[in-house]
Amino acid sequence: MQLMTWTVARLGSRFSLLFEPHHGRVRHSALGRFLDRPMDLMVGLIEPDGTERVLPFTQRGELLSNCEQFERFNSITYRGFSEKYQLRFEFNIHSVFYPRDEALCTMPAFYLEMRVYPSRRVRLHEPSGETPKRVTLFLRLRRDETEISASAQGKSAQIDLAYRATLVPDTREDPTLPLPVDEHGSVPVRERIVSLNEGCEIDDDGMGLKLELPVTEQDKGIKWRLVWGAHCAEPILTVNQNGDGTRRARLRYTSKLPDIDAVIADAVEHRDDRLIHSRRLERLLDEASLTMTQRHLINQSAQSFLANTFWCVFDDGQDWFSVWEGSSLFQSTLDVEYNVALWYLTFWPDLLAKQLRQWAHVEHGDEPSGGSFLRHDLGKGVDVTGQAYDHDMPIEENTDYLLLLQAYTHWTGDLLVATELADLIDRLAKYLLWTDRDGSGFPSAGVANTIDDGGAAVQVARKQTYLAVKRVAALAAAADLLELVGWHDVARSYADSAEVDSRKIESAAWLGDHYMVCIDSSAAGVTDARTGEQLAVEQIPGWDAYSIYTGNGLLLPAMIGRPPVLDPQRLSVDVYTAMRETLRPYGCGHSSFEPENIWISQNLWRDHLGLYLGMDWPPFLAQRYWDMQVMSNTHRQSLGYVDTYINNKLSFYPRGVASVGYLLASPRLVIDRLAPGGERVSIEPTTTLPQRWPLLPLADWPAGRVPVCVVDECGNIRIEGEIDPIIVRGAEDGDLIG
Repeated sequence: MQLMTWTVARLGSRFSLLFEPHHGRVRHSALGRFLDRPMDLMVGLIEPDGTERVLPFTQRGELLSNCEQFERFNSITYRGFSEKYQLRFEFNIHSVFYPRDEALCTMPAFYLEMRVYPSRRVRLHEPSGETPKRVTLFLRLRRDETEISASAQGKSAQIDLAYRATLVPDTREDPTLPLPVDEHGSVPVRERIVSLNEGCEIDDDGMGLKLELPVTEQDKGIKWRLVWGAHCAEPILTVNQNGDGTRRARLRYTSKLPDIDAVIADAVEHRDDRLIHSRRLERLLDEASLTMTQRHLINQSAQSFLANTFWCVFDDGQDWFSVWEGSSLFQSTLDVEYNVALWYLTFWPDLLAKQLRQWAHVEHGDEPSGGSFLRHDLGKGVDVTGQAYDHDMPIEENTDYLLLLQAYTHWTGDLLVATELADLIDRLAKYLLWTDRDGSGFPSAGVANTIDDGGAAVQVARKQTYLAVKRVAALAAAADLLELVGWHDVARSYADSAEVDSRKIESAAWLGDHYMVCIDSSAAGVTDARTGEQLAVEQIPGWDAYSIYTGNGLLLPAMIGRPPVLDPQRLSVDVYTAMRETLRPYGCGHSSFEPENIWISQNLWRDHLGLYLGMDWPPFLAQRYWDMQVMSNTHRQSLGYVDTYINNKLSFYPRGVASVGYLLASPRLVIDRLAPGGERVSIEPTTTLPQRWPLLPLADWPAGRVPVCVVDECGNIRIEGEIDPIIVRGAEDGDLIG
C-alpha cells in the first residue's frame, strides 16, 4: 500500500506513535496525540559499501527504495529495498489488543521487529554487488528537549528517554511552531527501548543501537526484537463529575506498573503470550469477507479510536474511562460515542457501561417539561469538569443515550445499569414528549443537533424528520427499558406515544420516494444555534431534500431485533434514493441540498442500517470513503482518520470506528439476551457468495473460542465453534444451528 500517515496506539494508556512519512518524522509522546512532539526515527540498514539506508521517518540517511506499508488490525509493517544489493528490509510495530484483557490492552508498550531478506530483483535495477550474508541494522532517535542515551551491558542493550510532557492539548499542524501557554504545567515521562537480542552495540552518537543479523530467506531468519515502553506516573486528568469538587486521575496502568522498569519487565515477561492473543484476533479479521477498502477503514479507524481513549484511576481506586473527540478534544461526546458504540458492542461492552453511568452526572433539569436532558460532553482537553461545547443539543443527546442504553441492555443481558438509572430514563423521556409542542409527532423545541456544519434544514429547523424518527425510537426504547425494570404503567404511556407519533411521521413526511428533511419550512423564529441570530430567509432551503439521516436512530434497535418505527419498505426506498441523490466522490453529503458536507461515520452508519434492512450495497461506497482518507494523509496532508470533507476538519477522530459495524451488519447479527422466552441470537447473511464472518460479540475471549458464520459455495450456512444456538433467519424451517 502507498505510504500515508498512520497511527499506532494503546487502549486508555495514551502512548501512541503517529508515522508521517511525507514529513520524514514520527509524532510521539507517552501522552499521545495533541500532546506529542516530532521525533527523528532513523531505522534501516547499512549496505556493504557503508551507505545507511532508512525508512522515511528521518531527515538523515538515504531513503530505501520503493518504501511501502502493510497494516493489520493491531500492527503495521513498513518495507523498503536496497536495490544495489538486492535486500528487503522490514520494520513491524505491533500494538497488542485482545478484547476484555485489561492487562494486555493497557500495557503502555509496543513490540517492534526488524528483519532483512534477500530480494531476487528490485525494479530490474542492476545490482552493485552480491547480496551480503550479514547486514547491520540500526535504530536511532532524536527528539527536542529529550534526554536520550543508549547503553549496553552484558547481554542487554537499551535506549532511555526522559522528558517533560505538557498537559495542554496542542492541535497545531506544525509542531515546530511555538507552544501554546502551558496552563496545567507538565509531567515527567520515562521511556525505554530494550533489545531482546544479544550482541547489540551502542551507536556512534550514543543515542541508538545497532545489531548485525544474517540475511536469510523469509520466515527462516532471525528477527531483531525490541520492546518500546513508556511511563507517566503523575495525574493527567482533572475530573468533577458531581459538582462537589475536583479529583485528579492517573493512568490506570500505574496501579500495577509503578515505573518504567515495571513496564518493561511486564512487557518482556508476557511478550509471547500477548502477541499470540493479538495475532489470533488479527487472523480472525483477516479471514473475514471484507473488501480491502473496508479492511483499511477498520484498521485505520480502530487505531485512531484507541489513540483518543483515557483509562484512568482515582486515589480511592475508582476508575474512569473517557474518549477524546479527536481534534475537537471534547471528552466523551455523547453523540460521537453513539456511533463509536459499535466498537464497544463488538469488543468490550463494559467500557460503554462505564460511560453510561458517567453521562448520568451531566443531567440538566428542564423546568418547562418537568423532565431533563443530557449535556453534549463531559469537558475538554484534560479538564473533565462539565460541558465545554457552546450549546446544548437536548433531543440529540437524550435520544442517543436512551438508544445506547437499550442496545447495551439487550445485547449483554445486563439490567443493572437500567435499574440504577430508571428515574433518569423517565426524566429524559418526559423531556422528549414535551418537545412536540403541537401534537404533530415532530419536535419543535430543543432541535439543535450534532450535524453542526449542516445547513439550517438539517441542523436547527423545527420539525426535522431525522429527530422525529429518532425521538420515536428513543421513546420506544424508554418504554422497553422501564417495562424491564417494572415501571409498567409509565412504560405503556411512552410506548403508546411512540406508536401514535410514528404514524404521524409517515403521514406528514413521505414525499413518494423519500422522507423530507423537515415538515416546517418556515424560518420565522428559527435562530442559529451558536449566535442566536434569526435566519435571514423566509423559507429554509433544502427542507424537502433527500437526507441520509432519516433512519439514523434505527440501527441500534435493529441490532437487538426491534422492527423499525417507520414502514420498512418506505425506509429502504428512502435509504437508497438518498444515497443516489447525495453521492459524491468521497461519499454522501448530509442532504441533496448540501452534498459536499460529507461525514464518513454517518455514511457508514447508513450503510449498516441498509444491510440490516436487507439491502446489498455496491462495494464502491467503501472505496470512496477510503479515497478520502488517502487524500487526507498523503502529499503534505496529515489528518489521521478524518471524518469530514473540506467544509470541516474532524481529524484524528474516533468516530470512524463505526466501520467495525461491517462485521455485525454483513451477517446481520441480532442479539437479544432479554427476549421473551429466553436469549435470542440470529443471523441472516446473504447466500449468493461464499463468506466467513467471525461473530465477535459471541466470543468467549478468555477461552479463545470465537464462533464463525460460514456461507459455503452452495449457499449453505454453518457455524464453526461452540456457541449457544443461533437462529438463521430466512431459513425455510427457521433452523437453529450451532
